Amino acid sequence: MNEPAAPRKAAPVTVARDTATGRIIARGGDGLAHGILERTFFLREVHGTTWHRMSPTVAPAEQAAAAQLAVARLQAAGYRVEADAECATPTTQDRYVTDGRSIANLATAIREATSPAEVSDRLEEVTAAHDGILASLDQLLHSLASFYDGLGGPADRHIAARMGYLAEHRLGPIAADLLHTRAELAGRTTAPARPGTSLPAAPPAAPATTASGRTR
Repeated sequence: MNEPAAPRKAAPVTVARDTATGRIIARGGDGLAHGILERTFFLREVHGTTWHRMSPTVAPAEQAAAAQLAVARLQAAGYRVEADAECATPTTQDRYVTDGRSIANLATAIREATSPAEVSDRLEEVTAAHDGILASLDQLLHSLASFYDGLGGPADRHIAARMGYLAEHRLGPIAADLLHTRAELAGRTTAPARPGTSLPAAPPAAPATTASGRTR
């Protein structure tokens, strides 16, 4: 377990079981707090204000432990958490770099870039074929389409078609535009994008052979 971060100025987060519905509910906090909750078995609800409820995928016997994990993660991030006895814990949970945070770090690097070439290089992780960010998102959408197809209901087939449409007609143009953008930025300069770096030296050429088979 790690020491909690410096206290945040955001409103405290309350985590408690709602007496009317019997569900564990979380309220308060800011966007980061909401992200922590949503990665810890809570579902977002927006009805005038944003709040979160425990996902029904969590078995009743495991709900208290899931709530305590969310509280521990919130406390590690510096949030003041007001939890009932069932959900409270004095511990903190080690923080980790999420996939979303990795992309946010990439956005920060682009904002702080000093040359077009540097931005072009930063975009490589976004536009890379097969396993770049956009390619992976395309795979996710097609996987969802395949899953809903397998469920077999009329509404499921509609959702499957929608996932395929998003991949082909919404994500596709974004990927094409960013590929063009990366190439356009790269074309503005031939200088190394990252200070102190250079292309690796070319390997030595293989010795040529003569007609007799001897090397020259």
